[in-house]
Amino acid sequence: MKISFWSSAMNNSGVTSNLACISIASAMEYSYKSILIENHYQRNKLGNVLMYQRANYSEKEENFQFRHVGIDYLIHQLMTHKYEYKSDNNPLSEDSYPSRIIREASLEILDNYLYYIPLSYQFNQETFDYNLYGNIKDILDATEGFADITYIDTSSQNNLSSKIILEEADLVVVNLIQNSFMIQYFFDNYSSILDKCVFLISNYNKKSNLNLDKISKAHSISKPNIAAIPYNIEYKEAVSKGTVVEFLSRNYTCKRKSPNYAFIREVKKAAAMIIKNAASISQKEECQ
Repeated sequence: MKISFWSSAMNNSGVTSNLACISIASAMEYSYKSILIENHYQRNKLGNVLMYQRANYSEKEENFQFRHVGIDYLIHQLMTHKYEYKSDNNPLSEDSYPSRIIREASLEILDNYLYYIPLSYQFNQETFDYNLYGNIKDILDATEGFADITYIDTSSQNNLSSKIILEEADLVVVNLIQNSFMIQYFFDNYSSILDKCVFLISNYNKKSNLNLDKISKAHSISKPNIAAIPYNIEYKEAVSKGTVVEFLSRNYTCKRKSPNYAFIREVKKAAAMIIKNAASISQKEECQ
């Protein structure tokens, strides 16, 4: 399953932080093997959020392995070994050539369950976007052989690869904020992908007049297709410090009296909503 996290809003839509908590929660709850990728450079990229700049990165550098890790290494391998990739008789097998490259290029976040293919700065944004555009379909095909779920942090800018990712994704998780203008903008301009969208409201404030009920009624969104990630000061600090894995591991089974209980409960609901919809879409495609 390919799940794109994306927003029609340019800034402050919570795409990266939402993807981080949802993917970790899904791995903990459902034991799916998942991989995370992103198609753009940004100030707080997934690697920073997941603390792998200081952990796995330094370990790989000490062992001179870093040159064999990351999205640009993956692109280089796919470009220079097209024949092996295309001639593999079982490309969706974990032993296939594409899957072996994915494993080499990724960093392990949760043992055997969650992996991340990091960005590096060997290319500038324009060069990176062009190279990714030419290889994104092969990358997504390769990740399907390696993992049950591919989560893609998808740029809202005019990246060449974003359009392909939105087309190829089985499910698009549209990240919205409680702003009626921005919500309406999405429905006015992106009706073509509505049939495979679910919605996450970022930094949700249940006291706002624009609550989940009003949003779902105004835009005919069924309740099983919308969820909210509430604002949580400790989670925001974890995102900025790169300790998201630790925060969720520490609080995932917290009791009702915990100040983080409401946040974790809603993250679990959102993860269940996304996994259920993705599985339903995947089953429909298999039946066609």
